[in-house]
Parts: sequence; structure tokens; C-alpha cells
Amino acid sequence: MDINELVSTTQTLRLLYVEDNLDARESTLGMLESFFSDIVVAVDGEDGLDKFNSSKKSFDIIITDVNMPKMNGLEMIGKIREKDDKVYIVIISAHKESGYFKESMSVGANEIMLKPIEIDKFLSLLSSLCEKI
Repeated sequence: MDINELVSTTQTLRLLYVEDNLDARESTLGMLESFFSDIVVAVDGEDGLDKFNSSKKSFDIIITDVNMPKMNGLEMIGKIREKDDKVYIVIISAHKESGYFKESMSVGANEIMLKPIEIDKFLSLLSSLCEKI
């Protein structure tokens, strides 16, 4: 999928982006806004779950951090999966341990990307998700 086709496709999708770190949230959001026109932002797992549950429209993709206050990303994913097993969930994390990856997948994450985000890997992931959706 070329970049123009990718942008055209992602513009039709709805994204929930969950990140507690203000600097990371703002910089990543700037990149995400190049692709998605409908983004709901949450500042931690509890906020993400509240926005997921209260949304009148469903989300196509959730991108979330893991280590957050109030409710971590893994807990949030587990609760979301109780209600929706179709939404694509991508974890963005600085953790590199294999046990952590297994736990992420066991709660229902579809993909894991390591921080800092490499744009080529992110574009490839988006392309793959768009084809699945």
C-alpha cells in the first residue's frame, strides 16, 4: 500500500490513543494526525476505558502505552476485550522483555511497537492493520 492510499484509508478509521506522558503524547499525536482525522485522546488507562465505554461510535484501532497511572494499559486492554474482541490494539512501549510481550498478547493486544517509534515500522504496521480492517 503506497503512502497516499494508506492516508486515504486511515482517514476513514477511528482511533483511541492512550498515553500518560505529555511530551510523548503530543509528539506522537502530531504524527497520528497526519493519518487519522478522528482521534480520541486519553491520558491514562482509566480515562481510555471511560472514553471507550462512553463512545457512541466504535473504534477501529486503539494505540496505548502500558505503564500509566490509575490503570495500566494491560488492565485496560483486558477490560476492553471483555466487550470488544474485534478492535485492533497496538501497544507502544519501551519494554523489551519477552515475558512482557507474552503478557501483552495474552490480554488481547494485536501488535507491539517499541519506543521510540520508527516511522518505517509504523507505516508498515498501519498498512497491515488497514488491510485487515
